[in-house]
Amino acid sequence: MSERPRRQEARERQWRNRAIGASVQAALRQDRLLFAYQPVVSAATGEVDYFECLLRMRDAERGLVACGEFVVAIEEVGLIGLIDRFVLGRVVEELAADPAIKLGLNISALTACDRSWLRSLMALLRRNPGLAGRLVVEITETAALDSLAETARFVDTLRHAGCRVALDDFGAGHTSLRHLQALSVDTLKIDGGFVRSLPARPESRVFLRHLLGLSRDFGFSTVAECVETVEEAELLCAEGIGFMQGFHFGRPAIERVWPAHSNGCA
Repeated sequence: MSERPRRQEARERQWRNRAIGASVQAALRQDRLLFAYQPVVSAATGEVDYFECLLRMRDAERGLVACGEFVVAIEEVGLIGLIDRFVLGRVVEELAADPAIKLGLNISALTACDRSWLRSLMALLRRNPGLAGRLVVEITETAALDSLAETARFVDTLRHAGCRVALDDFGAGHTSLRHLQALSVDTLKIDGGFVRSLPARPESRVFLRHLLGLSRDFGFSTVAECVETVEEAELLCAEGIGFMQGFHFGRPAIERVWPAHSNGCA
């Protein structure tokens, strides 16, 4: 591709991202950003451990729009920090309103190194004693590796405050033993692409077995993401997975229904 078409393509992408960013800002002002909640369940008992809060945007024409359709755009136009602060505030409101629930939130790579976001969290926790133990903060593996030392300090601060920290999409990046030692997270969430390959690829099951053994040695709990079938769930249970999440156990739902039990390995 010549230089001129590349420049035109870059301009068009910039225009699209700005338009998407403006739509998200409007949704924020008009209270059209909301959560869909998906359960993370214990493989051993079927008990719901916590609900992951997945951001959605309500659109007049398209209905509920998943965060994946606009998150890259808002990162590129510099709005991700604003949205991560909104998510934090809303999750804390939900936790404060119902002391029986545990919730998880996702943060961007930028926020994983943002000390001002961390100060906001600490201020909210001081105003809401006892809330930290019911909050799970999820950081993607690739985001953690982008700035390992800073992210490790971030994780240590969160855990010291009483929050649980999960390394999301584990297996998508290139985490080494040294990285795992430095991060000291509570939970590894195994990437959904890897989970879907288990029934068809025996080598994936061997890798899973080693990963679970490594997690036990480090003291990490494990969550398998994107579990969609009985076969996948049974394979994971046979290998000793700790927790599971996916359509097999519950689709993301905007209704605040907090069931106590799902269908685990039992």
